[in-house]
Amino acid sequence: MATSLNRNDWLEAGLRLISDGGPKRLSIDALCTAVGVTKGSFYHHFVHHADFVSAMLAHWQITHTQRLIDTVEGIKDPKQRGERLSQLVYAKNMKPEVALRAWGNSHPEVASAVAAVDAQRLAYLEELAQHMGADPQRALLMARIGYAHLIGIQHLPMLLTPDDALEMDQLLNTLLFADVERKT
Repeated sequence: MATSLNRNDWLEAGLRLISDGGPKRLSIDALCTAVGVTKGSFYHHFVHHADFVSAMLAHWQITHTQRLIDTVEGIKDPKQRGERLSQLVYAKNMKPEVALRAWGNSHPEVASAVAAVDAQRLAYLEELAQHMGADPQRALLMARIGYAHLIGIQHLPMLLTPDDALEMDQLLNTLLFADVERKT
């Protein structure tokens, strides 16, 4: 990697490292070795390791949640918006999220970040389901089912390809919305 690293380069490197070996791979030494620079470069961008972890969690939320929502928000038809969101979600590397969820079991800041992302995603899915015709109570249930499906798929990378996951997601949505579509 180039020696002229920006903050995002470090954050992406952190997500790659945690994906491949968990939080023990996120030491400053391991990060510097992975990107091929000295600690001075790290400290140019981050005050200390905890600052890096906080920034990496915020970066994960932006790149794996907010940008996806922002990308589909301009699609007027809610069904098409949901389909495009699924395509974007299942095209993402899910390994960082699996590692962050596991780390959250022993790290309060990570647990809080994961919970915030979960809440943001569930709220968006619930709103999307309502725009597709589901009543509020049903929309919440549908959002939870769809989200639980995603979390389960994240843990089956050796069994399912991204295309398999997308196909399963499409079938699940067809089943969940079958009676909603009949009512409208």
